[in-house]
Amino acid sequence: MMAVCVLVLIADASGQETAGRRYMPDRSDEDWSFLKSAPKTDLWDRVKFIPLGREDWFVTLSGEVRYRPEGFRIWSTTTRADAVDRYLLQRYLFGADVHVGPRARVFGEVQSGIINGQLRSPRPTDLNTLDLHQAFFEWRQPIGRSRLTAKAGRQELSIGSTRLISASPGLNVKRSFDGVTVALQTPSWTVVGAAARLVGSASGAFDDRPLRGQVFWGVAGGRRSRVVEQGEIGAYYLGVDRRESRYAQGLGAERRHTLGVKWMRTNGRFTINYDALFQAGEFRGGAIRAWAFATETTFRLTTTGWRPRVNLRADIASGDADASDPRLQSFNPLFPGNAYSGAVGLFGPTNLTDLTPALTVSPTRALIVGVEAPSYWRTSTGDGVYATDLRLLLPPDAGQGRYVGTNPGVLVIWQATRHCQIQAAITRFVPGRFLDATFVSSGFRFYSASAVYRF
Repeated sequence: MMAVCVLVLIADASGQETAGRRYMPDRSDEDWSFLKSAPKTDLWDRVKFIPLGREDWFVTLSGEVRYRPEGFRIWSTTTRADAVDRYLLQRYLFGADVHVGPRARVFGEVQSGIINGQLRSPRPTDLNTLDLHQAFFEWRQPIGRSRLTAKAGRQELSIGSTRLISASPGLNVKRSFDGVTVALQTPSWTVVGAAARLVGSASGAFDDRPLRGQVFWGVAGGRRSRVVEQGEIGAYYLGVDRRESRYAQGLGAERRHTLGVKWMRTNGRFTINYDALFQAGEFRGGAIRAWAFATETTFRLTTTGWRPRVNLRADIASGDADASDPRLQSFNPLFPGNAYSGAVGLFGPTNLTDLTPALTVSPTRALIVGVEAPSYWRTSTGDGVYATDLRLLLPPDAGQGRYVGTNPGVLVIWQATRHCQIQAAITRFVPGRFLDATFVSSGFRFYSASAVYRF
């Protein structure tokens, strides 16, 4: 039986976004200053630009409400009955962006993540009753045709590759950092530097604190030019110091340095997004030598009609060769999103080789339908399988061979209004040889359906 994954998203029914009225993944990236002189045509326009009585002084309010029922069913075996989880995830985000002149602003955003129902293996990203998600001060300084921006406080981060540093909006509780970022933008170059601590997610109200045993820093530069035509080529360095990291090799202190290059380009019908990464450092006194390649290539077959697109994503990340050797080869994905393993995000990239062919069509400008078939292998048989947050899901001796499994699926994306978004997924995982002796040896099914409203 073919496993099926269905993903439904709702966004803009017209298929075209009115100029300036764009809801970004990070709400602090939005700019609604155009409403100072534009007519108020949308229901929420009056709270997107609230003048404060002085030139370039105004407030923008934002919000997001998301309801996401999910279900997880592990099929029975001869010795074990079906295991079923059903639960409802809720996320609420409300923010205020206060501009005090053309150069300074203060942005604040609170987040509430709630879970109702049964979940046998609770995840730390499911519950956070109420807390401060973002709270920062930003200063913008023009320098000729360039601009220098400094931001201090709690914030979402994007530096280098978004494959490594992400707020992970697919999770119920989004990720944030306490720290400082500085960015220089010129007509051709963008250079960003940051130093921060990851904010830990606690289940209570206003009890999130930066993790003292975990420090992150980095710098990235990217250039747009005729050579990369509608794209960007760049390089980055990212460093992390953790008091405790856990791999199949064991638990210990880790200091890791990541060097990477990226290449993004859109040229006619082709779109590519490639990353090559090398990591060095020290774990429990032993040397770290790890690497990864991440690629995504898309080709649009036609630009009319249903506009079919073929997509191929291929990723490979190193794993540890021998747990008894103090040297470590396990790749550390730092703070990634959950898009490495299909629409559901089952696995993290550590010690994972994956190949995902996909095909999408657009029956209307507001509807996208697609199929995908991600497959996964262990890069090294001396290492296990990890989650996106570096939790060890299965140790190296959990099974034999490299093949972990395949998760084919069908995707649907539909945009109905500028404010409303609905998302759903159902998938059955077909296990490989490595999982023959595990509790998921018979496979499992997962489904979800999200309803999101943004203003």
